[in-house]
Amino acid sequence: MHLFDPVPLRTLPPNAITAAAMAFGLASVHQSLSGGDLKLAAWFVLLSVLLDKLDGSVARALKGSSEFGIQFDSFSDATAFGIAPAALVFAAARQLTPADWGPDAAWLGVPATGLLAAICLGYAVMTAVRLARFNVTTAALGPYLFLGLPSTLSGALVCSAFLAAHEIGLDARAPAAFAVFPWLLLVNAALMVCNLPLPKFKVSKHPAVKAFQLTSAVAVYLLIPLRVGFGVVLLLLLGYLAVGFGWLGPRLWRDHQAAQAA
Repeated sequence: MHLFDPVPLRTLPPNAITAAAMAFGLASVHQSLSGGDLKLAAWFVLLSVLLDKLDGSVARALKGSSEFGIQFDSFSDATAFGIAPAALVFAAARQLTPADWGPDAAWLGVPATGLLAAICLGYAVMTAVRLARFNVTTAALGPYLFLGLPSTLSGALVCSAFLAAHEIGLDARAPAAFAVFPWLLLVNAALMVCNLPLPKFKVSKHPAVKAFQLTSAVAVYLLIPLRVGFGVVLLLLLGYLAVGFGWLGPRLWRDHQAAQAA
């Protein structure tokens, strides 16, 4: 019996990237819940998004994919895209005044702070449900489709919207606008566990589409580390989700169903 299990060297780089993504997620939670810089907390989540996309590419390039890596990635995603955005929204919304929440600062008799805590907790739990569901259904759906909103995109959407709102000065001019973020968590929680088809991001064979995809990817990987252009990142995400959920996803789903029936 070995004291420690042997680890193939080719699996170390992708798992190290996954660990870094989890570390950024934990750093984000710390910033949010310790009274730290909330913009920094949101940025840490976006760095986790970049690393989450990178670890899979590195694993495939090195032939270092493993069942351990898949499970480890899920734990990392639950931290960075479930707990961290929930902590960010909870901390940001707690800073609002009762007037920012509405005339009586309550919904259906539930105090705003109580409902806020329930929404944030529910979002974190639904992220874990999403990840568990993905792990057991991904093979059946094939290489081109997701069902529901991936947790990575959910975290990216929340945090890029938060940073874009700060970029345009909403924190100073209209702080009440940040009361929308708990509702964004609620919508995202539902989207993560729904059955709406969404295409996976695959490089297109069409030259114009391929050029746009590569330009967008380069822009995202440049803008996020430089901590600028979060509005651009948000628009790219919204465009992808609008086209994916509204048109391309249903089309690919029909093709998938036809192939299953054949």
